[in-house]
Amino acid sequence: MDPVIASRGAGVAEGTPPLRSPRLVGCILTRNEERNIQRAVCSLDGVAEAVFVADSESTDSTAEIAAGAGATVVVHPFESFPAQRNWALDEIADRFGDVWVLSIDADEWVSDGLAASLKELLPALGRDADVYQVKLRRRFAGRILRHGGFGHTTLTRLMPARGPRYEGRDVNEHLALPGTARIGGVDGWLEHGDADSWESYIDKHNRYSTFEAEARVATGREHRVTSAEARADPSLRKRFLRQHLWDRLPPGLRPALRFVQIFVVFAGFLDGNAGFRRALFEAWQEMCTDLKEERLRQVREGQQR
Repeated sequence: MDPVIASRGAGVAEGTPPLRSPRLVGCILTRNEERNIQRAVCSLDGVAEAVFVADSESTDSTAEIAAGAGATVVVHPFESFPAQRNWALDEIADRFGDVWVLSIDADEWVSDGLAASLKELLPALGRDADVYQVKLRRRFAGRILRHGGFGHTTLTRLMPARGPRYEGRDVNEHLALPGTARIGGVDGWLEHGDADSWESYIDKHNRYSTFEAEARVATGREHRVTSAEARADPSLRKRFLRQHLWDRLPPGLRPALRFVQIFVVFAGFLDGNAGFRRALFEAWQEMCTDLKEERLRQVREGQQR
């Protein structure tokens, strides 16, 4: 059994069943998020009846800060994002029973508007939808991004603990939903924090480019989104376009096109200097992914000879 650092509310002692099952549990994955975790946990106060933090063996004070804010913190070695999310959902189901789970990242927080919408929705969860999507509001270089394709992002973040699970893709993971799934929406913003350290931000996205390159090279592992699935689930449309169009473009062309797409086509220039920097950053990450993918393919081809 993985160690429990702290619990709040029902189920304080490890292995002790809760006195009652909360209707909503917040779930946060962490690794070295001491700068952000308290804000994320506290934003769930009054919304979730418990907060579960799955910590990937942080070497800073993340676990202690989360526990001090009242969360249940369980340390679990990181394998991949979908594996960690699925493990957390299983653990929440075991600890709290048939509850709903609101999943947020450590650098995100629930806005007042979203909190109010969730409280209103709680008594009716599951009546009109099987899962729910929330709107994500991003910040970059000191500014809220309203253009460049970042102003209308919706993510499936509210789901039953015993419901669907994440597919096996190592980055940009997605809930595997049946074609008959009913997808609802929740008003209000899930806020995404700005970079608090450019060094750590660049390091994190450098790791993401590695995961993305590995996912592209791993043949047969990723489900190919159909046009019907993309029409039914707006969050799948970006992946549909990547699989059927973007990945077929010449690698050397993709970084430049990514910049043009964000800054010109999607009017990122309207976000000023922050929009320009974000477009450059996205182009840089695309270049890193392409270079790593090329190298991985060379290594694999060499091993097959």
